[in-house]
Amino acid sequence: MEWTAFLTYVLIASHTPGPNIIFAMNTARIHGFAGALPLVSGMISGLVIIMTGCAAFNLLLVRLLPAVLPWFRAAGAVYILRLAWKIAFPKSRGGEEETVPSAPGFRQGFVLQFLNPKVILFGLTALSAFVIPWTSSKAWLFGTGLFLALACSSGVILWTALGAAQKRVMSRQGRAVDLVMGGLLAWCAFSVSGLGNVLFG
Repeated sequence: MEWTAFLTYVLIASHTPGPNIIFAMNTARIHGFAGALPLVSGMISGLVIIMTGCAAFNLLLVRLLPAVLPWFRAAGAVYILRLAWKIAFPKSRGGEEETVPSAPGFRQGFVLQFLNPKVILFGLTALSAFVIPWTSSKAWLFGTGLFLALACSSGVILWTALGAAQKRVMSRQGRAVDLVMGGLLAWCAFSVSGLGNVLFG
């Protein structure tokens, strides 16, 4: 197995901003690290299920991927756009000047994993490109799936901590940061949807 290439791919893919990281970071920026923990717990639980599912059904999913990927992309893009809108334009309550929307919880973090093609493709790619050519051992597949979930979880936790640090440093720039974070999440939705390939490919 090409360990250096595998670990480099996992490190980069699991720690670069995507829907999980941006959503968790923004939640921690608004509610602090403790306030983001229910969301992060949901994300981690979903990641474990997705990655072990990728391990269990790797060969089947690779055969089905061309048929189901457009549906994953469409559903994921719609859900991520909804999150982007909620971040960029939080609801105001009672005309208060400064409002803090309620923190997203476990359910939102859990559901996001099943509508996030980046996570599914990450699991499938890592397993099919690095593990399957080397071994078909179920223990290795499931062990690698759990390792991938752990790697993604560490990326989410790291960026959540950075979001919590932003809460202290950038508390006065909240509205501008909301718009930037919402815009980044909208860009993730555009990337996930596959429209870039259609329009510019």
